[in-house]
Amino acid sequence: MSDKIFQSDEIERIIKRAISKNADYNSGITESELYRIAAELNISPQQVRNALQEEKDYTLFEQAKQMYLDKKRSSFREHLTAYIIINGFLVGLDYFLTGGITWSIFPPLGWGIGLAFDFVDSIYPSKAKIEAGAKKIMKSNKWKNLFENFGFKILEELQKK
Repeated sequence: MSDKIFQSDEIERIIKRAISKNADYNSGITESELYRIAAELNISPQQVRNALQEEKDYTLFEQAKQMYLDKKRSSFREHLTAYIIINGFLVGLDYFLTGGITWSIFPPLGWGIGLAFDFVDSIYPSKAKIEAGAKKIMKSNKWKNLFENFGFKILEELQKK
């Protein structure tokens, strides 16, 4: 073996390649094994805890971004459904009352402009909008979790009595 010194980005790529080619590794490793490996690399337990917390935060943020996108797309589908039903009714009503399509063309045109903007915003949102929406979701989940935990504490206190 050579005594070549590898930089952190090279180490990361090499380890990732080795892990991906190791069929026995599919089961993952435990947190204690992670600490042991880090200790062998002279990485302090606090640095590992910080990295684990950063990974958890990153994962939660990515999940919140996906939740935001799902919510936006679901909202657009609801908007599109309402557009189709209501404008279909108006066109049918116009056709039934007048024997043709006269005034009923205007509501779909006007509403269609708003629907087009909603489509673009839902299907192609900016990165800033996605991140702002994800932060909003994370903030609401934080409060939701706080109140749920608070509720469990009250129940535990009541059960003790």
